[in-house]
Amino acid sequence: MFLELTFELVLAWSAAAVLVLAFLLSAAFHRGRAALAALVLLWAWAGLAMGSGVLAAPAATLRIEAVLLGAPLDLLLLACIVETVVLSRTGALLAGLLVLQSIAAWLPAAELWDLVWRLERLPARWIGEAFGRRGLPPPGCSLFIGVLAAAIASIRAWRSAEPVLAGLALAALVAGWLGYGLLLVTTADWPLLAAGLALIGGAGWASYRMAFLDALTGLPGRRMLDERLARLGRRWAVAMIDVDHFKKFNDRYGHDVGDQVLRMVASELRSHFGPNAFRYGGEEFSVVFPGRTEREARLRCEVFREDIAGRELILRGPDRPAQPPPRERGAGRKKVSRDAKAGKGTKGAKGGKASAVKDARGAGQQRRVGVSVTVSVGIARRSAKQRRPEAVLKGADVALYAAKKGGRNQVVEHGER
Repeated sequence: MFLELTFELVLAWSAAAVLVLAFLLSAAFHRGRAALAALVLLWAWAGLAMGSGVLAAPAATLRIEAVLLGAPLDLLLLACIVETVVLSRTGALLAGLLVLQSIAAWLPAAELWDLVWRLERLPARWIGEAFGRRGLPPPGCSLFIGVLAAAIASIRAWRSAEPVLAGLALAALVAGWLGYGLLLVTTADWPLLAAGLALIGGAGWASYRMAFLDALTGLPGRRMLDERLARLGRRWAVAMIDVDHFKKFNDRYGHDVGDQVLRMVASELRSHFGPNAFRYGGEEFSVVFPGRTEREARLRCEVFREDIAGRELILRGPDRPAQPPPRERGAGRKKVSRDAKAGKGTKGAKGGKASAVKDARGAGQQRRVGVSVTVSVGIARRSAKQRRPEAVLKGADVALYAAKKGGRNQVVEHGER
């Protein structure tokens, strides 16, 4: 019996410690929703702990209904707002709500709390018989409010791929479960502990993405590339990839189209190279080839370059031009002519080139614009002369410059030209 009571106390205080840690870490990472959700659950834990005797309570009677209904409603509010920080109007509003709910929990207004309890047990009138046949108590409003908050947070998490909202969804389910768990005579400490860990994980993953992943393309960024290069062995190569005529894309079609181009290139990079692809900055990308030579890296980059050149980005916006700028069309013809004279085996540059395609709805309808995208690639490997990652990256950048100077839409190894 003594060991059982000790375990329950350890579990209860462990749940509180995890919730405090979730609040502190989320606030430090500027994840206000996760921090405020942890604060709400910690407030609920304190109310339940006073009711169970884990925490000393004043002589007045604590009305647990304030906790059972208040926590799901607070988390429903957090599920509907945008991301914030703790020290904000939203944080002040939630703190005010918790203070009012705490004061209300100690009010001796019996008639008010009888009304609140009837409201909490309202669903039992409609679904009580179905649960009674199974020997289970019918859930109250708090559970349905928690499920609603969890559904809203889950939908928003799915749409925005925001991990904090996933943790908030679990926290809302736990808040809704508290009242029903008491009816089942089960402990609330395990669910609270799990919710605290979920909030910590969501805030940590969101901070990791902000620090290491590029927001536009979803690829790892420059910081992750530097860390990856520092852990490689003695034999590896790196490729620097640049989108041809990218400035002309932005000038001619707008920055939203430029973003589409970058996302399309990033998608192809992820498909060809998986976790070895990185966004270096601007329109430049990098690919690491652990244990590979320049020749092996070049073969794979040639396949990638050809796949990019074979794709066409269709622009259907009504404000898009139907014809490419004359300078870009001329640049494309010059590239083909120069490569043909030099006898090169690479494809002609199509970067910035566009073709007007009539919409299938018939003549006189809006025209679609097909934009061709090409990339230039420079490759370098680690060698006795280039030992440090910075030197290898610079070698790849020199090769990339040679590829662009030589006509673009081609792969060049360091020292080849």
